[in-house]
Amino acid sequence: MDELTMVAETFDEGGPSALETGEGRRRLEELMRPAVPEPRKRPWRLRFGLGLGLAAAATAAVVATASLGDGGANPVLPKEQAAEQHLQARTFLLAAATKLEAGTSPKAGRFWRQRTLRGQAWHVVSEDGGYVIYTEVESDAWQPGTGPGRGHFAEKANPAGPRTPEDMAAWRKAGSPTRWRAEADGDRLDLTRDGKPLEPHRPGYVLDPSTDPPSVESRIASGADPAAFVALVRRDAGFVDGSANELMTGARYIGDKLAAPKSRAAVLRMLAGLSGIRSVGTVQNACGRTGVGLAGPWVERADGSVVEYQLVLDPNTNDVLGDQMVLKKAGKTGMRAGLRFDYTCTLSEGWTNETPPRD
Repeated sequence: MDELTMVAETFDEGGPSALETGEGRRRLEELMRPAVPEPRKRPWRLRFGLGLGLAAAATAAVVATASLGDGGANPVLPKEQAAEQHLQARTFLLAAATKLEAGTSPKAGRFWRQRTLRGQAWHVVSEDGGYVIYTEVESDAWQPGTGPGRGHFAEKANPAGPRTPEDMAAWRKAGSPTRWRAEADGDRLDLTRDGKPLEPHRPGYVLDPSTDPPSVESRIASGADPAAFVALVRRDAGFVDGSANELMTGARYIGDKLAAPKSRAAVLRMLAGLSGIRSVGTVQNACGRTGVGLAGPWVERADGSVVEYQLVLDPNTNDVLGDQMVLKKAGKTGMRAGLRFDYTCTLSEGWTNETPPRD
């Protein structure tokens, strides 16, 4: 029985690109090989989400595969291998920029609609070491186009609970509770299986009325000039310094399909120039889609854990499929290595001429 079936039963409720040539395919195969970075020591706390606009097809029934990687000790790449993995990422990003720049913006409609899924892991403490549960929230945002209209925003929580077989087993051993005292990075919450969505903590252009998102017109205008668009990326505030933060920030901009293709391509080229950006091979996003994973240098947190930010790109369309934080080395939080503990993906995105639901 696969993990999705286990969860469903437990909570049973209602033009060729450069990479497509022979040489390009060889490069793409190289991109699939995993890279192992040297950790960078910095104090760092988990933030509740990263706010991307992504392109992934999924449904509410889809849950994330929560265990990734081998989570071993901190290996250090030889300089030659590290340089090779960086070259793989740079090659991919530059090819993606060339392909994207040749594209066109989507034809405008009455509303720009974006449905997103975001999730976070929480550790439930128990006498035998505890287990991990996930909270997930689906958001449905409708923004009026360049003409008059009234937007709409709705949010709902998916049932909270364990996701992996080992966590399912530990949860059942604990009596299959539906209420938990859980924690993540020092934040402790009382969670319930059918609780309301947690308070949003997602800046960027994943739309949320509590954060006063920019209008469609302003997003189109700010994304019209490549140089100005890159300048926005460079000055955007982040919470991790260095290349890891610039990759996170840049991801939000290359995922904004309201920006001109040439502007998004300029951001891809900016990312290609960052030091420490690596290919991490074939990666699956939280909605089950597989793409090329790009990551920044590992970050060592104050609790001794080591984390990796991953950006997942479709090698055919160069769309952003997802982003996620992966725990590469366990610390004192109680969460095991290999865990995907924070993620975002988009269930659907684009222009529509339909009428949004009434609030």
